[in-house]
Amino acid sequence: MTAEPTTADILAFALELADAADAIALRDYRGEHAVERKADGTYVTPADREIEALLRERIAERYPAHAVLGEEQGGEAAEDAAARWILDPIDGTHNYMRGIPVWGTLIACERGGSIEVGVVSAPALGTRWWAGRGLGAYRGATGTRGAGERIRVSEAETIAEAQLVYGETLATLERWPGARALLGHAWRVRGLGDFWGFCLVAEGAADVMLDGVDLHPWDVAALIPIVEEAGGRITDAEGGPSQGAGPRIASNGRLHDEALRRLGAPGGS
Repeated sequence: MTAEPTTADILAFALELADAADAIALRDYRGEHAVERKADGTYVTPADREIEALLRERIAERYPAHAVLGEEQGGEAAEDAAARWILDPIDGTHNYMRGIPVWGTLIACERGGSIEVGVVSAPALGTRWWAGRGLGAYRGATGTRGAGERIRVSEAETIAEAQLVYGETLATLERWPGARALLGHAWRVRGLGDFWGFCLVAEGAADVMLDGVDLHPWDVAALIPIVEEAGGRITDAEGGPSQGAGPRIASNGRLHDEALRRLGAPGGS
């Protein structure tokens, strides 16, 4: 009987997958794209589809009993699977299309109802973030598979001293009645959306990240262990579990309850 892979095994394989994804994405970046618009109004490039197809193929070869959920091809239910991989081949497709370097591949593996491993690889930024449950969270250069820099969230203790980042502006302001006032209370505010804001919180460069967009599981799954293993907290809009769909808040943990309270108050107080 084949032994179940360890968290370290899964993480090592996820980093291999990230290398393969980076090669495809960089090959086509800032080139000509046969872009298509999907039914939900978002865009997809050939690189999105090629990356997801390749990652699915490699997962099936290595772990045939594992299920896969991906942005472009959907996925199977995971009830009877040993594990489920959750893939976003290019998070930030619109940036990718326009030559803005804030895009990356998000790879997560879920076992026993928990996201166990997360990898975010952003080759145009030259940076990769990864984490495994009980193994810590790390940052390294693109292509790094092992020896990265251990990352931790910041020690900021009040919103007044916090650097706050957020995703899509209107969605964030419309989602929470106190969002505008919260932004006004923060020491510094920047619109650094998609995966990047969450990773900045994990590495301590930002203290709170807000994203009012209705995110999908593939937008979020890889970020959960990275933020949490770095000592932070990531939840839904009301402070509940972060898995599933919907808006997200991430913080260094110390500021989470204050941010939630201010967001829920019409005056942000």
